Order: sequence, then C-alpha cells, then structure tokens
Amino acid sequence: MFIDALTLPEDTLVETDICIIGGGAAGITLAREFSNQPYQVCLLESGGLDYGEATQSLYTGENVGVNYFPLKEARARYFGGSTNLWAGWSRPLDDIDFEDRPWMPYSGWPFTKAELDPYYKRAQKACKLGPYEYDLAYWEEALGELQRRQLPFLTEQIATYLWQIIPPTHLHFGEAYRAELEQARNINTILSANVVEIETNDTAQAVTRLRVARLDGKQFWVAAKVFILAVGGIENPRLLLGSNQVQSNGLGNQYDLVGRFFMEHPYLISGKMRLSSPAPLYAGRSCQIGETFIATALGLSKEVQEREQMVNFCARLLPFEEEWIKAFQRLKRLKNRQPTGHQAFPTLKEQRRKYFPTIKEGRKYDSDPTFIQDLATTIANFDRIAAKAYAKLFSKKSLSAAQPNLCNTHLIGEQAPNPDSRITLSRERDSLGLNRVQLDWRLSPIDKYTIERSQQIIAEEFARSGLGQLQSELTEDDTSWQSVRGSYHHIGTTRMSINPKQGVVNEQCQVHGVSNLYVAGSSVFPTSGLSNPTLTIIALAVRLADHIKEHMDSSAGVTKGLEVTSTK
Repeated sequence: MFIDALTLPEDTLVETDICIIGGGAAGITLAREFSNQPYQVCLLESGGLDYGEATQSLYTGENVGVNYFPLKEARARYFGGSTNLWAGWSRPLDDIDFEDRPWMPYSGWPFTKAELDPYYKRAQKACKLGPYEYDLAYWEEALGELQRRQLPFLTEQIATYLWQIIPPTHLHFGEAYRAELEQARNINTILSANVVEIETNDTAQAVTRLRVARLDGKQFWVAAKVFILAVGGIENPRLLLGSNQVQSNGLGNQYDLVGRFFMEHPYLISGKMRLSSPAPLYAGRSCQIGETFIATALGLSKEVQEREQMVNFCARLLPFEEEWIKAFQRLKRLKNRQPTGHQAFPTLKEQRRKYFPTIKEGRKYDSDPTFIQDLATTIANFDRIAAKAYAKLFSKKSLSAAQPNLCNTHLIGEQAPNPDSRITLSRERDSLGLNRVQLDWRLSPIDKYTIERSQQIIAEEFARSGLGQLQSELTEDDTSWQSVRGSYHHIGTTRMSINPKQGVVNEQCQVHGVSNLYVAGSSVFPTSGLSNPTLTIIALAVRLADHIKEHMDSSAGVTKGLEVTSTK
C-alpha cells in the first residue's frame, strides 16, 4: 500500500516492525526481500512518485574541494531514487577490491568477494540481467566472429573488463517494482516523508523512533524494532551527523568517522589513440548477445596492479568521429526543443533528466557559464551551423577521408580511501530546518599516479603489439587534473569495518554501538573498486535482509498491521 504523508494527521505515531528510510535501489531491494514475511515493513520515501522541485531542493549543498557537480543535481529525490537517472551498467567488484592492499591505506573489506558471490547472483536475477558471468571467455562462443577481433596484446598486462546493462523495463526501480510493493500485504510505503532526526534512548545504544517532516511544516513519528538507513552516500552521513541530541558529534560518530572517506570514480578524457585497425568490441564498445546487453573496457591485470602499486582503473576507446556524430545529434534534439536563450539550456533534457542538467553532459562539459552561453549561441544558430557541419562531415570527400581508427581514451579510476575527503554539515539550513551538506572531495597522490602510470602502460602495450599509438594529453602540472570529474557515485562515508575505530558499521552493516540501526548503500563500502556501485549495493541489501530475517522473531512481538495512533 502507498500512503501520502500529507494525509496523515499531525503528530501521528506510526508503529511497525522494520522501518526502511529511503526508496532507492537499496531501500526498494530490502522491501522486496521482506515482502510477504510475517512482520510489518514501513518504507519511507522523501519524494513522491515523480520529480518535485521543492523536495529536490533539499539536496542543495556546497562543494569546497575538487570541482564537482551541483549536489542538487547529483541525485534524485523521488521514488526509485537515482535509479531514475542511471544507465544500468552493472558489474561486481573484483577480488582485489576486497583485499588488504599494503600500498593503499585503509583498504580491505571484512570479508572476501566469495562471501558476496551468492548475493551477487541474487542481485543479478533481481535486476533481470543475464547469467552471473563477467569473464569474457564465457561470452566468446556467443560472440562468434567478433571474438576473433580481440586486441592481440603480446603480454597479459592488459585485461578486458565486462559490464552487463539492465534492460529498460527494469532500469527505473520505482516504476519496475511499484506494483509489486503495492500488492505486498505487509509493506506500507509512505511518500512525502522526510526523516529529519533519528531519536535514541538515553545511552544512544538503540533507536526509539524517527521524527519525520512534511513540506507543509507538520510532522509525524515512526517507531520500529529495526531501522535501516538507505538514503545514499551523502544523505546517510548527513542524517547521522544531524541526529546529535544524545551524542553531540552525531549518531555513530564516536570516533569522528561519519562522513569521512568520501569516494567517487574519477573520470577524464586523457588523450587520443590512433589504432592500426578499427576499434573492436573489446576496446570499449557495446553490443547485445541474445537478450543480454554487454559493454567492455580495458584495464590492468591484478598482477600489474600489485607490481605497480596502483588502484583499479579502466579505459574505454570511443571512436572520435562517432562521438562527434552523437554530439551533432544531441544538438539537433536540443534545437527541436526551441530554447529561448542560454538560461533555458539546463532544462532541455529528456523527461526524467530535464531537472538534472549535469547528468552525462556534466562529464564532458564544465558548468562554466561562458560555455553554456556559447552552446546556447550554437543552438540558436543551429540551422546555419548544422548545414555546414553536416555537409562537411557527411560529404563523399569527408567520408572517404574519415578516420574511424582515431579514438578518445576515457579513463575511469578507483579512488583510494582518504579520511580528509568528507561530508560535513554547513551552517546553512534547508526548508525543513536541517543543516545542508558541504562536500570536500579530495584526491590522493596514488589516484593521480594510477592515471598517469596506467596511460604509460597502455601506450607501451599498444605500441609493442603494433596495435596503435597513444597521444597523451596529460600534463605534468595540475592543468590536466582540473578536468577530472566524478561519475555520480557517492561511496564510503559510513564505511564498514569490524573495528569501530576504523568504521561506522560492522560487517553486518549495523552501526557500531547501536543495536537496531543498520545502513544500506554504497556509503558502507570500505573501498570503491572500479565497478559501478549499484549491483554491489543490491547484493549487500539482499545480504542484510537475510541477516535481519534471521534475527526477527516471527512468532512473538510482531506487529499485526501498520499501527497509526496520535501522540497528542
């Protein structure tokens, strides 16, 4: 059942067995795992079923570190969370990502990848992906003739990484699983419900209830036996830090770890590769095999990472001409929407993305207003410019002289854990009275070293094997690093560790020292790895659901139904 919080009387007390805060990938996965179990579940979602400007504005914050996207646009605050924005790229973390790497401080998970493999398989099915197979050899037979187009490197230093892509029918979790949650007899989803404080007992060893606010200024309360915080890598620490009535530094923050170790996947275009022959699938192209969509990239083997003391990374070689054609098509779509001036440009997006102007384009373009103005001028004069560009690009002379072997090298890297890269609370408050966030994103020397050294190794391997020549555009000064962007992945701010002095949650994602509070999402990752985080988020959510189900007493003390009473 779905309930709009605006219909609840002020100061209502909602009582349930399990309360999940956040209706994104983690929250919806948890709710589905608890579906039709012998206990009541309440899923709280800040937004509605669609985008709302007033709710989205609660995400506004300040960037004070490495240049980053506007925080309001880096996430989505309505049912389905940021799955409303993503492209569905899915890949488990690598074995090395879970290991303690001596050259990387603060590395290592409390368990190995083998512990997570059964949950990855279940996550794979939940996302309607193909077989749980990410070794390229598995797909070679299905690829047929394409498999003979692998890049024939002379050594095994270069690895090929593979992603699977969630089909469009299940890409946006809010749409894909709404009916299922509506029909579940034990799940109640409350929309327009903004959790503003986590209340505890006098010792802060157990959560007693949540204070939940509506945009109209009224509030209600939710009491439960178990609480799960699943509002993302920025909002998870924000809510813990702001819940400071008993612990002045914030809940779970007795060792000043909440909000620290913010990680992203640094991204930049580092140069151009001139291949000896057209770019094959395994250099970064995408294709469909049966009903499964796959994409690939080049990386460095585990042995190379260990020898060179690097963090994980990958590179995609995307044909230069192909990118210009896509850019041309994008401009044409923008022109068809008839912008009235450069101030209107940020709203010219696809239906779900029109409110998030930095999504995708943010990786390629700076938010510099001069650029926006220049682009708007281009759009305004599109017909004249396009006619010349199209004629030049697609003339017989140009096509005959085309250079399909020229590619841009897109680098995406793991970021090493850095305690000084962090989320804190600013003095500014949002419309609900909560302190807004301040992001100080910082990179470490090993992050820059990995990008530089990986470029060198890839260039050497291509040249040695006669496959191509890399022209690096990285400079020795900081000029290159000013173009580094993130990938909209918010990781590490409530990190996992068996030792409470090294992490906010334990290996079961329970907040250290708080018996009934858990955290779900990429904020618990001790390291970021290379892979997009959502498949791991879902796998950890499935694992957490199993843990909670094992500890729920289904025979006694279970709420018979959602209980709603007045506190007055």
